[in-house]
Amino acid sequence: MPRDVKYLLIGGGIASFNAAKLIRQTDTEGSVLIVGEEPLPPYDRPPLSKEVMRGEKSIDEIVFEPAGKLAEQAIDLALGVRVDALDATTQQATLSGGETVHFEKALIATGGSPIRLPLPGADLAGVHYLRTAQDAGAIAAEARPGRHAVIIGGGFIGLKVAASLTQRGVQVTVIEALPHIWARFADASLAGYFQDYCSREGVTFRTNETVTELRGEGRVGAVALRGGDVLACDFVCIGVGIRPNVELAQAAGLEVDNGIVVDDYLRTSNPEIYAAGDVINYPDATFGKRRRVEHWGHAEYTGQVAGRNMAGEPTPYSFLTYVWSDIFDLHLEFAGDEGERDEVLLRGRYEDNKFTVLYLKEDRLTAYFALNTPAREYGILRRFILTKKDIGGHKAELQDPSFELRSLLQP
Repeated sequence: MPRDVKYLLIGGGIASFNAAKLIRQTDTEGSVLIVGEEPLPPYDRPPLSKEVMRGEKSIDEIVFEPAGKLAEQAIDLALGVRVDALDATTQQATLSGGETVHFEKALIATGGSPIRLPLPGADLAGVHYLRTAQDAGAIAAEARPGRHAVIIGGGFIGLKVAASLTQRGVQVTVIEALPHIWARFADASLAGYFQDYCSREGVTFRTNETVTELRGEGRVGAVALRGGDVLACDFVCIGVGIRPNVELAQAAGLEVDNGIVVDDYLRTSNPEIYAAGDVINYPDATFGKRRRVEHWGHAEYTGQVAGRNMAGEPTPYSFLTYVWSDIFDLHLEFAGDEGERDEVLLRGRYEDNKFTVLYLKEDRLTAYFALNTPAREYGILRRFILTKKDIGGHKAELQDPSFELRSLLQP
């Protein structure tokens, strides 16, 4: 006999956790089951590349709520198992252990998986990807003073790992295939600032370079580069992005296009099945287009919206995506869509280690990238983006960090 639940939440991350909490606020009686492939209850992923990797936090400390506390709220967990099949017509899911679950509403929050490079030697011991708590623990165990790590990929995750390993005394070399790091949204000046800063902290960068082979006898011991150099190393971390885990949705006949396609209420092409987090392709009302983003705040928010909608409290998506992070002692804040730009302004100076990059399109702010700047400015900048305020007549003032942004909120 199949197990009957009212709400089946597929994926054990932040989106499912928040969906469960919001469902329970609205529906105090309906049964809730979270199915997660990892053996842990839902936990916070950003610390994996920072505090956990640096040995400053244990895995237990990043778990949102222990299983016992969730059970007190009648939120059940099935951990260490996955949903192998989803039948949208009969509203049944088959778990990897053979159990069948019948549901009234389901949420697919399966996140993404690291893109794996098909390199010779990629299966050697000592080659790591970072996505799970287990991954973070394995990398942290490698991080001993005097060892040398090669990081393939100079994106956000690559730099965060580079910083954490350097702080643990590891010698780090970052290999980036493009001319500079963060090429998708950062120009050469902004990228150069971060590369110079991290270099002063001890990180070595090799840009315009790719890895052709990982070498070693049973365990990686060297990285061969396209240019001919061979770098000796003790371990390798690969961080070149993630792919959305859409296979389950695709097999169930749901619409998929660079993620699971959802509407304003996070419903998939089957109205009884919702989706949230990194895996969704959603309509962004702010920019008038469909997007898929991989942001913590977006996963949290979409989980909450999906939970409300599943429990019968209609709530459309209305959110400006944002990101924050820390690299060494630099605090980064980003919001908006940097792809929508025809002009870039710098508020402040790079050499002060405190500035904001403003991305404009047709004299309206579409995104900002802030470093070590006053938090009070973030809300104002977000309002500029959301209200599509014309700030074209104030470009000179905007580049002066002493100019009070709030003055532009007046009609």
